[in-house]
Amino acid sequence: MPILIKDFTWSQTPEKLHIRIPVNPVFRENVDLFTSDCYIKANFTPFLFEVFLLHEINNDTSKCTITDDLIVLDLIKKQELDWKSLEKSLTKEEKMKIRQKIIEQSQEKAKKEAEERVIKKSQLDRFTVQQAMDIDNKQHILIDSRRDAHRKKAMGDLEQWRQSVTKPSREVTLKTEEKDFQKGVKITELPPSDDEIDKNSKERDETQAKKDIAPTNKINEVTHPTVKLVKSQYVEKKKREAAKRVLPKLRESSVLEIKHTPRTFPTPSRESKAEEEEAWLKNITFARRATGFVSEDLRPEEQDPQWCKEKGDEFFRSGNFLGAISAYTHGITLSDKLPSLYANRAATHFALGNFNKCVNDCSTALDLMKPACEGNRRSRAKCIARRGAALARLGYLSKGIGEMKAAAKLLPEDENIKKDVYDMERAWEQNPDSD
Repeated sequence: MPILIKDFTWSQTPEKLHIRIPVNPVFRENVDLFTSDCYIKANFTPFLFEVFLLHEINNDTSKCTITDDLIVLDLIKKQELDWKSLEKSLTKEEKMKIRQKIIEQSQEKAKKEAEERVIKKSQLDRFTVQQAMDIDNKQHILIDSRRDAHRKKAMGDLEQWRQSVTKPSREVTLKTEEKDFQKGVKITELPPSDDEIDKNSKERDETQAKKDIAPTNKINEVTHPTVKLVKSQYVEKKKREAAKRVLPKLRESSVLEIKHTPRTFPTPSRESKAEEEEAWLKNITFARRATGFVSEDLRPEEQDPQWCKEKGDEFFRSGNFLGAISAYTHGITLSDKLPSLYANRAATHFALGNFNKCVNDCSTALDLMKPACEGNRRSRAKCIARRGAALARLGYLSKGIGEMKAAAKLLPEDENIKKDVYDMERAWEQNPDSD
């Protein structure tokens, strides 16, 4: 809530009012000042100065001065008289009505002033454009007048020169030409070419034939020498070179085969990332070689899942169980539809004691051995028996016994499965809560 200022002072003359409002420099911020003819408000948080004047003042000619610790208002009275007090005695409701009325009047006045400024600005813009157009027209008229004057002067000079040149008559010109011809003026000509010689010979023959037919009593006829064109040796040389030039043969059509370099990364290749990509590929290659096979190190014939199965079997028989797992795994990456790879890898995991992985591989192999038929009956029985043994090792004797009995139904003649069922049942009797 704002703090109202009551410790202000004021004085008056017949023409003016002087109001001095103290300002606390500690709390003072920017002062918001609102004035009208009968209302003054100064707000600087958290203080507020508000006064409803007793009489009207001239708001346009009044002045306000703000210093660090003081606000001075010099108000011009509309009527020269002494005020009994500075402000009116009003109730809160009356002050609110007057305040609202003054705000509305100020808004209307500001709106009218804004509209007048817009109209004045548009008028000034039109006046500026009109003045610019007038200046341009004057410049064009001046340029056109100067151009016309120069053109008239040039045409007059040209007419005078033409009249001075065409004064000698045609008769004087003809006589001059006859005198020069009789004096024996010689015209030097270049040696004609072969084509011109043939052409000139034909023309001479035709002229001689006309002379034989025409009358020969032309005494006073004036003959003029024949003007021949000057032959350019450079042009003739270029013509001969162009005639002798041999054009190269046309290019033969062929088919181009484009092979793109295989790329491991899905993003486009960039020079700024080349070193990072090479380092990443090297690290991946080392990691894959540490686990076993790498496709880049194998020969083309070794990229066969059946070969991987046979290689894994060799490792298993020699006791290299890790090598066998690597071979089976690489074969699965080449083709994941061979159940024998999963079944043999399950046997290797069982030998290493990885019973959970053994159970998973046995289940995958059994899913691939579909449909169930006589051809895969023995393989299914071995997978089921191996899964039962792995479950028993994991502590699930009841499930392991069920798996063993299912394998015994598929291979009723297998004595080893029967023995395993008997041993697992005896173990279940001794510890029935093993699950």
